[in-house]
Amino acid sequence: MRQSHPLPTLPLRGEGEGKVQKAMEEQWYPRKGMSPRGFTLIELMIVLGLLAIVSAIGYPLLQRTVINGNLRSAARDLIGDFNNQKQRAMSGDAAATGSRVHRLSLSLGTNSYTLLRCKTTDIPCPDWEPPQVKNLSAFGNDIVFDPASPQTTIFDFQPRGTVTFLNNELEGTIVLRNNRGSTATIIANLSGRTFVDFNMH
Repeated sequence: MRQSHPLPTLPLRGEGEGKVQKAMEEQWYPRKGMSPRGFTLIELMIVLGLLAIVSAIGYPLLQRTVINGNLRSAARDLIGDFNNQKQRAMSGDAAATGSRVHRLSLSLGTNSYTLLRCKTTDIPCPDWEPPQVKNLSAFGNDIVFDPASPQTTIFDFQPRGTVTFLNNELEGTIVLRNNRGSTATIIANLSGRTFVDFNMH
């Protein structure tokens, strides 16, 4: 004898739409009376607190990087002027005048240095043309010639490519310093080669 099975009851059109609507409401409104999800005041305060902590840690690091970067730039600019003076002394100004002695002179009191050229081809130079003055403050008001370190104040660049120093020293030293205590020590030898050592804090 054949058994009969009841046909499944299909939800009415209105009933199915109601279940879908109810599921959507439970997903977006998990609790009765709750508005759509967003940032609560506590979550916003937590985010702001984290941002404050990151800023407090990151700002000193950024400041240190910028200040020490200025010191590096000042040292490299001075080395560039040093090499340019050497090249100008070797190459000569013109065939008619010949090569002249060039000079780089430090002014420790004003934290500046001057670039000079001899008016004649005589050695030693009897007189100098009006100088070009450059200030360390162009790279930061805190950059100075380190008063605690011995400094060579005069570098004379000879036409033959060598460099002579005040008091016939064998090498010349320039030490720059910033307000963090970081230093850049520039050493030049008789052949005109320069070396720089950075000690950053």
